[in-house]
Amino acid sequence: MKSVGRLLAAAAVALAAMVPARAAELRIGLDELTRLVQSIADGTSIYLNSAPGGLFTSYSYIKIGTQKFDLPPLGKDFPKGGSTYAYHVKDMSSTSIRVAAVNRALRLTLSMESDGPEAVPSCVSGECPLLAFLPEIEWTRPVISIDFLPVHYKGSVSLQVKDVIVGGVPQPVCRQHSDFWAKTACNLGRAFANQSIAKFKSELPKTIKQVVNQPEVQQRIADGLKAYLTVGTAGAVSIEAISVASNNMTVSFRFSAAQAK
Repeated sequence: MKSVGRLLAAAAVALAAMVPARAAELRIGLDELTRLVQSIADGTSIYLNSAPGGLFTSYSYIKIGTQKFDLPPLGKDFPKGGSTYAYHVKDMSSTSIRVAAVNRALRLTLSMESDGPEAVPSCVSGECPLLAFLPEIEWTRPVISIDFLPVHYKGSVSLQVKDVIVGGVPQPVCRQHSDFWAKTACNLGRAFANQSIAKFKSELPKTIKQVVNQPEVQQRIADGLKAYLTVGTAGAVSIEAISVASNNMTVSFRFSAAQAK
């Protein structure tokens, strides 16, 4: 877990005889960085819920460590027969997380629970006589993959979202109805459900990228990694630049003049 720190510590010994304040470079494999980030990422989770609820209802957020960052509500309104309906994501939580190195990035893959419907219709305005007959949306093997690129951030290292991929198979499912008109209403509602699925899969990646890349969250990630950039008695290092290749990153860093003496 502290292997990156040990690498920097070894570099610190080599730097001891060098001219103070000269920058040094260290190459770190993305596999090595993956193991470090996995230990930090264990406290990361995503919760998705935009269904209307009571006073104590929790809505969508991403959690990094002990801090939660709200995600904007995800929903798709549509008018029908003088009423307005909407589909809302309902109570989806990440159940596991794994980190892997991909091309020039680290990929966090969060598996989401898939018990019961993952999105349900609701009434926004009007009498909504079709509400009881609209299909629910079930999501088979839902996953959210977030590709992070290591970046230089205020003298430290942070992880900036490069891409987000929503995986799994969402599909409208009609509830059991024996009535012909109920079945007809549900089949008509499939088009609206599919529109909601398309909007969700296009908007969620943008939302996650926007929230995680904001300065407050980037600072939170940098603070989490900063502890691993302190090399024993040599103290903290200041990262000056980072370059990322296909399977490793090169970190340019220096100690302060006082530490280098």
